[in-house]
Amino acid sequence: MKNSKKNLFCAVLLAAAAFSCLNKTYAQESSSQKLINVLPDDVLFFAVTSGGDALKPAFEKTIMGRIWNDPSVKTFAQSIQDSVMQKAQDQPGAPQIKNIFSMALNIAGTVGSRPVIAGAAQKAAQNGPPVYGFAFMDAGAKKNEISGLLTNLEAMAPQGEIIDVKVGSYTFHGPKDNAGVPGYWGWIGDYLVFAINDGDGLAIKNLQGGTASQTKNYFERPVGADDIVAFYLNFEKGLSLAKSLVAMEGGQAEFAKVENVLSQLGIDKLKTITSRAGFAGTGIVGNDFVEISQPRTGLFADFRTINLDMFNMVSADALNVSAANVDIAGIYDTIMNAVKSVAGSDFKEVEQGIAMIETQTGVKIRQGLLESLSGQMVSYQPSGAASLQATQGGFVIIAGLKNVKLWQDSIDALGKFAAKQSNGAVQVSTQELNGRTLNTFAIAPLAMAQIMPTWTIVGENVVIGSSPTLCSNAVEQITSPGARSIRSLETFKKATENLPSNLISFQYTDSRVQLTQMMAVLQQLWPVATMYVSQQGITLPMVLPDISNIIKDVTPAVQYSWLDEKGIHSVYKGAGVEPSMAAIAGAAIGVGVTLPAIARTRQIANRMVSGTNLSAIGKAM
Repeated sequence: MKNSKKNLFCAVLLAAAAFSCLNKTYAQESSSQKLINVLPDDVLFFAVTSGGDALKPAFEKTIMGRIWNDPSVKTFAQSIQDSVMQKAQDQPGAPQIKNIFSMALNIAGTVGSRPVIAGAAQKAAQNGPPVYGFAFMDAGAKKNEISGLLTNLEAMAPQGEIIDVKVGSYTFHGPKDNAGVPGYWGWIGDYLVFAINDGDGLAIKNLQGGTASQTKNYFERPVGADDIVAFYLNFEKGLSLAKSLVAMEGGQAEFAKVENVLSQLGIDKLKTITSRAGFAGTGIVGNDFVEISQPRTGLFADFRTINLDMFNMVSADALNVSAANVDIAGIYDTIMNAVKSVAGSDFKEVEQGIAMIETQTGVKIRQGLLESLSGQMVSYQPSGAASLQATQGGFVIIAGLKNVKLWQDSIDALGKFAAKQSNGAVQVSTQELNGRTLNTFAIAPLAMAQIMPTWTIVGENVVIGSSPTLCSNAVEQITSPGARSIRSLETFKKATENLPSNLISFQYTDSRVQLTQMMAVLQQLWPVATMYVSQQGITLPMVLPDISNIIKDVTPAVQYSWLDEKGIHSVYKGAGVEPSMAAIAGAAIGVGVTLPAIARTRQIANRMVSGTNLSAIGKAM
């Protein structure tokens, strides 16, 4: 018995010791949270990053990290850099350009490796702005390296333009001529600090002790070491500050109009806005929160909860799908009431202008087109298997209707007006398919890109496709009893598990297939870019890196938002590589404009734009 009691006592001691160590492990704060803890008082907003040193281990596990570290990608990027820098050497002042570029990369790499926080805070001020800016960096083991970079930067300033500045018991550096806005920078221990409009040293008040006595919780949980960035904005405090500033200038009457508009829109109910993004496993997790006081009014009262049954109308092979439920007519009313509160008696001109448009088009905007919509909407991009167009950005929209006839009459009148005014550039046609009428709008430039918006009615929904084929495919999906919907996919089922109540939006993306298609389109566009750029002496690889071995491991991404008594919450979980066809077209045009510009050949940009993929650009438009 004695031995049993002794063993039990030892076990309790061991458990207590283990629990103590565990608590110490969890109690260790990340470097970015430490920066938050030493923030000054009365903060209006700030952004903080954990820095590359802390992020690197988590980043390298992600899909983006694997792409970044892929040898073929590194070789590809280095060859572009070498070719561009070689061309730069042929330009006047080339050595200086190359040195500046190298120094910029060095500074960015060093500074970006450490935790940094920057923001603004409120202060009492008799003269000048009652706001000051600040930035802190936890240099840690890289203090000597960063201090050397700072010294080199200071050496570039003209002699005597940087002077010693006393702030409390510290001596910092600052500009000789500060134009009445005192600023300083320097070191407090391992922290590099910078402040502007802070002659009293308010920015460093809580930094001087080196550690904070308590954790400052601006977020629902402390910022972690794997946070890429976290952002905080106190909208309520900022609005109050703006009001006091206007009062000092005697502009209360004008600001009262602004307050009235904010009240009409419901924006005056905003309190704080926070946003965070961090690495998790192979992807990224993002959390956003808009704090709104009750009762919600204005625009925020027009969000409604969605029903996941909406996804029954979506094909199982859809690449991405999103759903929302918004009172569009209510939003229109909210905005018009806000305009009326500002315009006053001049609002009659607004009403007359709307009436004139409605007379010309034959369409009632509020009591017709908008009134016909229920607010429920689901949209998706079909897979390439459904149509060749889908690989180039085809889409389907299914919107709920409150009044089918009102929609039909409104959209028919709008189509007739567009056709009449366009002198033949817009053509409206109908065709019968399986006992259903498909209505098509053909606009010459978009038709060349195989975009011909087509709509038809199915029950109490209007189905809109970017082409007649996609529209008819969507109709078949809805009306065929045996059609598999996206809700049958195991990945979709997993993505919709344990979702919060009061869901107001949801988006699901098959990131693997979408990224594969993006790379295929980019590979088509890239040789065109290299061809034109090579004429200016910049040699680029003709083939993009092959990252298919990484893409195969990409998992679906989800993004959703919901309402509760505190406000609007949003969550994103995914690889962070979900592209859109608009981004693809933008990248193609960007290649055509940017790279030739480096070689001082703006004329090539125009030729590049005309040479890019017409379909991708058309869909981006």
